[in-house]
Amino acid sequence: MSKKIEASTSVAEIVRLCPSARKIFDQHGLKGCGGEHGPAEPLEFFARVHQADLEALLEDLNAEIERPAKEPYVYHETPADYIYRRFFKAAIAIVLSLGGLWGVIALMQISLGKALLQPHLLPEIHAHAHAMIFGWVGLFVMGFAYQSFPRFKLTTLWRPGLANLTLYLMLLGIILRFGGDLLAHGPLALALGAVSAAAEITAIVLFMVIILKTARQSMGPHSPYELFIMTALGWFLIQAVFSGFFFFAEATATSLQETILRTALLDGPLRSMQVLGFAALIIAGVSQRFVPVVYGLGQPKHDRQKLIFWLMNGSLLLDIASYVALLVIGNPFFGFTLELSYLLMVVWAVLLVVQLRVFTRTTQPDRSWKFIRAAYVWLLIAIFMMPLLMPYSAWAGEGFSHAFWGAHLHAFTVGFISMMILGVSSRVVPILAGVDSKRLTSLWGPFILLNAGCIGRVILQILTDSAPRIAYPLIGITGFAELAALAWWGIGLWHVMNLSKTHRASVLRMPMPIGAQ
Repeated sequence: MSKKIEASTSVAEIVRLCPSARKIFDQHGLKGCGGEHGPAEPLEFFARVHQADLEALLEDLNAEIERPAKEPYVYHETPADYIYRRFFKAAIAIVLSLGGLWGVIALMQISLGKALLQPHLLPEIHAHAHAMIFGWVGLFVMGFAYQSFPRFKLTTLWRPGLANLTLYLMLLGIILRFGGDLLAHGPLALALGAVSAAAEITAIVLFMVIILKTARQSMGPHSPYELFIMTALGWFLIQAVFSGFFFFAEATATSLQETILRTALLDGPLRSMQVLGFAALIIAGVSQRFVPVVYGLGQPKHDRQKLIFWLMNGSLLLDIASYVALLVIGNPFFGFTLELSYLLMVVWAVLLVVQLRVFTRTTQPDRSWKFIRAAYVWLLIAIFMMPLLMPYSAWAGEGFSHAFWGAHLHAFTVGFISMMILGVSSRVVPILAGVDSKRLTSLWGPFILLNAGCIGRVILQILTDSAPRIAYPLIGITGFAELAALAWWGIGLWHVMNLSKTHRASVLRMPMPIGAQ
């Protein structure tokens, strides 16, 4: 007599008992997750994440076990099943080299030079920032989207070979831009910057086309979270174009004063597009689809997704317009509208936290949960700092406090964005690799190190205004703590990806996109 499938039975156990049951799971979005043997999560978890009817799923699976299909089910891994690993591994390599490591080196120079504003460090800082946004955040977003979005939409990835090409284009753009930033201004630097911008913009356009084409293949209804994601992709493209413009504005400056003026005018809007337009919107969209169902938080009493969406985009546009107008025109009215944009950001951040219910008790505890919750604590800290920027600058006797602004930006990028990357990937990758996350390390080490480094950096950077003798000697240490945390976590994630039941050689021989379907 065959075993009866229950809600608590793992997907891997069901596939082991009845390989042909895999086709039923594939209809609901499994499609390669967990490798040949499927993920270790229970059926009820699978049904909740993929928004499937648990009772109907139980009925279909038990019927299949009672009367298995005559034709044997053979699992075939496709490029769409493993392409995410290439993006994730590339992102880890970038953050531990051109991104994070280079940022630590620049931070040590700031510490030794005892000054935040050192003009000769601008190229290094911009090279670090570009690698972090395009290589660390961008590659993780692209890998996650290629893997998860088709499964959320119950369809398959459109043109995975073309998706593979976007990885090479992004890596080419990141490396060339890094060289262009560090080279002395001249024809070679401009040529590297031009090719870099073309490669990255092409990659992002192709990425958007692939996601849109994948969405069109789905017969399922549209969900509100998709609006966040699609708009975030639009900001991803806009910031890439603006980033290229920013590079050429700096590379063609004829004096140090002109470089500083152009940086002051363009760097602020660019960072807002990157962290508030692209990163924050994509995290907000993914969080609304991912966090409540994966961690069993339940649904909010009031759905405010549309209000959050319009507040996020409206406050961002007001921020950019007010900042540029304040610098160019100098009318104090634009200082008022800039402060208003910051206050609106506080509103959407609080509403998003309430919408997600991240501070309620989770019914699905996991080692990754502490990262998710900490990320949203950092979001609130970073966002609440924004309306305090101008009052703090006035108190410090400055028109604009670079120390306070840099501290806010670090709280947002490392505390919120990077913490979310660590949390989401630590939950998703074991599922995709068919590994039970309960058997993996708790990740308390990298969690404590990353938070300690971020807390130290934020506090010490602000203290460079009032207590420089204390702050500068210590601030360099915080970078090493954060990099060590990322290396600790990254090596562990890399190992879990390698545990996936796949043929590594076939990954390396992935076909080029010409003619691929």
